[in-house]
Amino acid sequence: MMEIEKDMDAQGTHILAKQKTKEREIVLDYDYEKCAGCSICVDLCPKKALQEGPLQEIAKGLDAPAVLIDLDACAFCGMCVNFCPTKAFKMTVRERKPSLETAESAGATEAQA
Repeated sequence: MMEIEKDMDAQGTHILAKQKTKEREIVLDYDYEKCAGCSICVDLCPKKALQEGPLQEIAKGLDAPAVLIDLDACAFCGMCVNFCPTKAFKMTVRERKPSLETAESAGATEAQA
């Protein structure tokens, strides 16, 4: 069974949603300052992981994201990245190299087979 870790962090106007497995790390970077609030991403999200932010606060000029991310629902599919007209979403995928210990134990398993 694949173990998946998810985490979210905020850095200035960027909300960073992260998904980690043994094989890769995916970072979904949402810069809400670039977001026009068009809700295209909300409508397109196949997992309904995106929803409109606090519209009253945004209308009053408060510093709040126009789109909220439900980390538990997000599949990190990249639909929001591909269709955002203002490029408010970016996705980075980093392949993770297996540790030496993991590679050695895999080699030992293959040798026994």
